[in-house]
Amino acid sequence: MLRIACKILLLSSLLLPACATSDDGKPINFSLTAQQNYEKGLADLKDENYAEALRYFTYVKQKFPFSKYAALAELAAADTEFERGSYQEAIDAYKSFLRLHPKHEKVAEGYVSFRIAEAHVKEMPDDWFLIPPSYEKDQSVVLDALRELNNLVDRFPNSKYLKPAGEYRRTVLRRLIDHEVFVARFYLDRGHPKGAILRIKEALRRYPDSGRDAELLLTLGETQLEMGQPATAKQTFLRITPENASTVEVKRAELFLEFIKRHDGDEPKDETPHG
Repeated sequence: MLRIACKILLLSSLLLPACATSDDGKPINFSLTAQQNYEKGLADLKDENYAEALRYFTYVKQKFPFSKYAALAELAAADTEFERGSYQEAIDAYKSFLRLHPKHEKVAEGYVSFRIAEAHVKEMPDDWFLIPPSYEKDQSVVLDALRELNNLVDRFPNSKYLKPAGEYRRTVLRRLIDHEVFVARFYLDRGHPKGAILRIKEALRRYPDSGRDAELLLTLGETQLEMGQPATAKQTFLRITPENASTVEVKRAELFLEFIKRHDGDEPKDETPHG
């Protein structure tokens, strides 16, 4: 009888909801099922109670590892890290989910890859008053963001996340082009026009869909003029057309072409080898 009573007591204790304490001392009452705990975590995530949300998601993963809610809780934990601004932790969590659940519907629709890319975008440095602008800084984080955005487009060409990803991509490319122009002008200001030309040409090659070709071409043409290459500069300015440039950029190119014509005639010749 004593053994039976002990078994009944043990079984009863397993059926009771567990209780724990959060980091701030508040009690956390875990429920009996995976779904209930998962939904409690989602509610805390919505209310921005991130520490409590993570406790529920972790509990689901540990106590119900074979439930469908275990994978959902793992993904929700990554979302929680993202929402509280822990972007590197979020990236690691999303990549782990990608490895462990490659056929999950959230992977198949491109959500996980989009969130990885978005987290990289969020990690990009902001511009703050009285400090060097972001385009003057190291761009490794920006390049990581571009890589992940390109990966999303390549792997999930029909994903519903392509539109927001495209907006992020334009932001990323704008930052990278700003950096390339900054570096090119840095070379120019220090008397290294060949370095500037190489930098601009590389930017045109690497980011052909940046929407900033005209700006790069104007800088390239100006540099070629300074190097005594009016013929080469003319060909560069002729590449700036209403199809790929704004009205202001087209007008600037026309002014440069008029300048070359006045000083060097219709068939200008370069004074130095092409750069």
